[in-house]
Amino acid sequence: MIKRLDLPPDVFAVVMATGIVAIAARDHRYNAIDDSLTAVAVLAFIVLSFAAAWHLLRAPVQAVRQARSPEVAMSSFAFVAACAVLAARLTGQHVVTQILGGAAVLGWLVLAPLATSDVRSRPIRGLRQNAHGGWLLPSVATAGLAITAAGLAAQHRWGGWIVLAVIAWLLAILLYATIAGLIVSRAISQRVHPAQVTPDSWILMGALGIAALAGAKILHDLSTTGQYEWMTSIARPLTLIAWVLASAWIPVLLYAEMWSVDHRRGAMRFGKAWWSAVFPLGMYATATQATATALDLPALHTVSLVLFWNAFAVWVLVAVGLVRWSFTTLTDSTQTDTGPISQRGTAARRTP
Repeated sequence: MIKRLDLPPDVFAVVMATGIVAIAARDHRYNAIDDSLTAVAVLAFIVLSFAAAWHLLRAPVQAVRQARSPEVAMSSFAFVAACAVLAARLTGQHVVTQILGGAAVLGWLVLAPLATSDVRSRPIRGLRQNAHGGWLLPSVATAGLAITAAGLAAQHRWGGWIVLAVIAWLLAILLYATIAGLIVSRAISQRVHPAQVTPDSWILMGALGIAALAGAKILHDLSTTGQYEWMTSIARPLTLIAWVLASAWIPVLLYAEMWSVDHRRGAMRFGKAWWSAVFPLGMYATATQATATALDLPALHTVSLVLFWNAFAVWVLVAVGLVRWSFTTLTDSTQTDTGPISQRGTAARRTP
């Protein structure tokens, strides 16, 4: 029996990754893949939500103490992003979308002050030394809120939702510029070690991808509602810039990944952090599809299709790795628990 529940703060990355690949499958009308992945994402979200709630209720003091670390506070935004991704996928289910949107907003309102306080209590030098791709999850989550607000604007035709979407979108871009600036400045000023090239480095691309997706959704709302048309002159170039910069990250990250494999043994071995690499690939495919439609760039539809199949292939590989890891962990835990008990029973029988 497993005695300890291993629940890292970014555990909802599996929901983010699965949900966004499902959306990419829906974009290209692969309905069987879409339905299957959506079911997996919903089931994973329910299980992990109950597990997280149990963890908080069982040790609330410890959870609050852990949240005082920027690492934990930043990574916990994966829950907000997961809610936003599922809300985007289940957009036709209005009640479910509102519940997920409410949970995302509540989670953001709780985590944002914690993360801000944690960051402000640390010197800038320490922040720059420790910043990595996972710290961009607040930007991803905030852009997810922008997409949720844009979806509500399309449903209710209320201009206030568009304004909220734009505010969240611009805040997400500002958060990205701040955190990515720390990571890039360290890479420029210091020698990069292979251990620093981790799967969550791909969020450097994925966070820009979701910013482009949010911009495309906002552009769609502005064109259909006819409200705040002046915002189009801002949203259109920002959306294109976000997509171009996301695209520019891909060759850099591919080179860094290959360099890390050459210099670090076991770099490609399965780890739960690999879900943080699946999400950006799926997000880029979806963002490219939305950008192609919003900016009338039909050639990008093919790019999106190619990236979808890459994202789905990586999802399958990581999912297989997770199943193997879970089976190995369960087997090892069972052997560890039963072994000493059997030995103690034998010793007891031999005692006069």
